[in-house]
Amino acid sequence: MAVLKKTVNCPRRMTVYAIFDVLDKLSSVYEQELAGDITARVNVFDNLNDFALAVTQQGDSSIIHISLLHPAAGLTEQGQQRALGFLMDSIVQHIENEANTMTDKREEAR
Repeated sequence: MAVLKKTVNCPRRMTVYAIFDVLDKLSSVYEQELAGDITARVNVFDNLNDFALAVTQQGDSSIIHISLLHPAAGLTEQGQQRALGFLMDSIVQHIENEANTMTDKREEAR
């Protein structure tokens, strides 16, 4: 199973919201499990894949964990890594964009 994890400077709650925002933008079908994990069916590069996403807190940061549970039929190992990377990059970019928007609003308020 292909797995990717990344640490982001964002509280866990905001990271989870960012994941849901990205999944919504990608028109994904998802559900949150009792333990807090998110399972999602996401179309990445015209390949429908099933992912598991989780977020753990580490101090002021969060760690995003993404696992590719069921890759699209015929998807190569490289394709699986690209799908994981695309989803992770989309989430991290969303977090960075939100942080920049909040900074800009604070500066405008001064």
